[in-house]
Amino acid sequence: MEGCGMKCIKYLLIVFNGLFLIFGVVIIATACVDLGMIKEFAGNEPTGHETDALLIAIGVLIIVIAAFGCFGAWKESPKLLYIFAGCLIVIILLELSVGIAAAALRPQIEGTMKTQLRSSFIKNKSTREEDSYYRSFWDRIQSNMACCGVTGPDNYGSSEPRVNPPYSCCPPDSSDRADEIKRSDCLSGSNYYKEGCEDKVLTTIHSAGMSVIVCGILFCFLEVAGIVLALWLAHSIKTQGKSRETA
Repeated sequence: MEGCGMKCIKYLLIVFNGLFLIFGVVIIATACVDLGMIKEFAGNEPTGHETDALLIAIGVLIIVIAAFGCFGAWKESPKLLYIFAGCLIVIILLELSVGIAAAALRPQIEGTMKTQLRSSFIKNKSTREEDSYYRSFWDRIQSNMACCGVTGPDNYGSSEPRVNPPYSCCPPDSSDRADEIKRSDCLSGSNYYKEGCEDKVLTTIHSAGMSVIVCGILFCFLEVAGIVLALWLAHSIKTQGKSRETA
């Protein structure tokens, strides 16, 4: 293959495929984070997360296709480049479909999660041993997200059984006092987190979901550029081959 222009296209396509590999990993990581958040905040309750699973599968497929594209560009094979471009078109259609589905299903997922949070909060107030998971679940959310109750600490005393907010609703105390004293002072003084957990959880889930959708949209533009480069390089290789045959 001669000519700096064609060599530049070849190596630029290889660089683009390297970016495809990176973005494939990014999509998988982002979808895994979103999926992990949904599972964490949903507790033991089932919640729809099929779009994240599809995005993970697409990310794996992108990595495979990117490696295939690098091989096709390096071997300067028009057939491999055309197959690579066709695969990218299929990937773009899949990403757009999943992105639209994710955007459409997001309100439903967040609504379901809101219902499940409120249901699990009632079990969190239970003293039964079989409901201990929900107490640990809410202790973890309240400690990690600096919040208390569904809409605030008053939720613990607003319905039966009426209980005081747990120690996980208390801000961290860095003093050298004993844990029992810290706990007693917080609970007796009602120094709880004032913000409820529901809004914080839904905001976090919404932000993670939007990150997944934005990543998919941005990647589509990069894939279009890859398709153009692959077709351009394949056409240039075929044109140069014909010129050599007629020379």
